[in-house]
Amino acid sequence: MGKVRDVESASKPAKPSRGKPGGSQPNTFVMFFLNLGQTGLFKPMQGWYARLYTALGLGVIAAAGVWHVYESSIDYNPYWRLGIPAALALGFGWLIFRIVQFQPFAEFLIATEAEMNKVSWTSKDDLYRATTVVLATVVLMAVFLFVVDWLWLFILRNIGVLQFTGGGGFGSTA
Repeated sequence: MGKVRDVESASKPAKPSRGKPGGSQPNTFVMFFLNLGQTGLFKPMQGWYARLYTALGLGVIAAAGVWHVYESSIDYNPYWRLGIPAALALGFGWLIFRIVQFQPFAEFLIATEAEMNKVSWTSKDDLYRATTVVLATVVLMAVFLFVVDWLWLFILRNIGVLQFTGGGGFGSTA
């Protein structure tokens, strides 16, 4: 059963190449720069929310940078002061749009959204109850620790272990 028949070759077939450097496939860096010149959408209906929120987050960062450029160019003529930030905003907008359409990154965002759709999110009522329990426990523990601390302070002061000479309140030496 485990023997090789005479008509079959015992050698394994060659594995296809995986696009290593020097191979026929361009690397990711080149693919990204080729992506910048395209206008098409990669799987436009998949991972829409993940792409939207990623683009919004990157847009906020880019807008902060553009605003900083605008604020730091106060000494320039109005055309330069408005033109440079506007050109930067357009450039960053296109870059962000192409980043979320770049195939490897878009695949990651699509997979991320698919996994997030599998998560079992708690209901609003359960969240409210759990938060109430946590806050009540924290308050009760804080009150308990305050009472225990005050009790030990009272006992140790009365037996002469702790002695304060200051006029400040509650153990202060001021």
